[in-house]
Amino acid sequence: KRIPSTAFNVVARKGDLNAPKIVISAHIDAKIGTPGAIDNATGVSILLLLSELLKEYNGAFLLELVAFNGEDYYGVPGQMKYIEQHDGNFENVLLNINIDGAGYYKGISAFSPFDLPQEMQMIFERIIQEHQNIEWGEPWVQGDHSIFVQNGRPAIAVSSIWFIENMECQEITHTPKDNPEIVNYERLSEIALAITDLVNFIN
Repeated sequence: KRIPSTAFNVVARKGDLNAPKIVISAHIDAKIGTPGAIDNATGVSILLLLSELLKEYNGAFLLELVAFNGEDYYGVPGQMKYIEQHDGNFENVLLNINIDGAGYYKGISAFSPFDLPQEMQMIFERIIQEHQNIEWGEPWVQGDHSIFVQNGRPAIAVSSIWFIENMECQEITHTPKDNPEIVNYERLSEIALAITDLVNFIN
């Protein structure tokens, strides 16, 4: 059954509110009956790491950290509210970086690019080269980055190679198996440092 409730997206901004913005996102909700370790406590943990790593940020672009709510439920209400609050206008979004399924203990991390302009693509390739536990990932659309891609904005989806390769057949996320024991915490710090480098290089 459905029970009426109230929920929120959590948004933090730093920089000129009128400047083009870099949106870094992760969803804060999880399915009932799962601890939600990699789906998506690891993504939220990386957002918190980034809030510390980028606290002195003073770049040319607005930096926006978004914790989306409702990604794992019908109708993706967090995405829909974000679209509504922006009047469907995403022209001021320079880039979205969305984190979901990161930090799985088997394998390394994946950064999957979507429609990056040439200069940003070069920065992306530099990040991949400089961070040995991060690879170029195949594109996937089952995440909050989809609303940016669908609105014609560049995006990078951050996840685990394992999660991308097994997305259609894995039996871990949305189950009790998605617990802290399957997390490689070093992957989280590596991702946070790579995203920090990416943001700084863009500026």
